[in-house]
Amino acid sequence: MTVTLQLEHPPQTPDEFSRADLQFRGVDHSGPSFQARISLDNPKAVGSTPMAEEEGYAGSFHVFGHGGCFGALGHCALREAPQGVYDHRLAHPLTPQFKTVMITDALRRVMRTSSRKTISVAVVPIVPDNPASWAGAGDPLRFESVSLLVDQDPN
Repeated sequence: MTVTLQLEHPPQTPDEFSRADLQFRGVDHSGPSFQARISLDNPKAVGSTPMAEEEGYAGSFHVFGHGGCFGALGHCALREAPQGVYDHRLAHPLTPQFKTVMITDALRRVMRTSSRKTISVAVVPIVPDNPASWAGAGDPLRFESVSLLVDQDPN
């Protein structure tokens, strides 16, 4: 999956920021476990693309998947959030996750070679073979949104 992000308030030079993060919200983990490899400005990245700077590799995150549903009908359906201040039940085990990947060096490399105000982010799921998983063999990568956060150094 490839998304294009706007650099809304980009630093003028790659050295003007101290940290850059990609934040993934609502990451689904109901399926198989996988590694999500992230490449910047390489929309053609696939599972066999080397994890190398020249290929745009920026980092990865891992999802330890639920492996499919083993329970009765409705067992894996997400329930509503706690209904009141005295409802202390834990969140449902399949509540979507939040992942952060620090991409500082990779973003600096891209900024040194391009002056565009957008950046292409390719996220490629790598699923290990697991015959015990009940999850489907399709693409397990699902998330609600991705954001780029850049922390600029104070002057």
